[in-house]
Amino acid sequence: MSGKLSLGKAIERLEEIVQSLEREEPELEEALRLFDEGMELIRAAERQISESEGRLKQVLVDRRGRQRHVDFEPPEQ
Repeated sequence: MSGKLSLGKAIERLEEIVQSLEREEPELEEALRLFDEGMELIRAAERQISESEGRLKQVLVDRRGRQRHVDFEPPEQ
């Protein structure tokens, strides 16, 4: 994988790899190459998500109108 892909592009490429492995039944060497590429994409995506979580802050306004920064916690679904 050359350069840093956006999270969306990494996911798109992972989907392509999975589809290729599922439908084409590539030779062993090609399957291993695709698997390695997929694992690299997964690790890169995990790093991007971790970095984003670390930076993501939500600004809240308290009762006195002061802003305060707290870690963002997504709503549970």
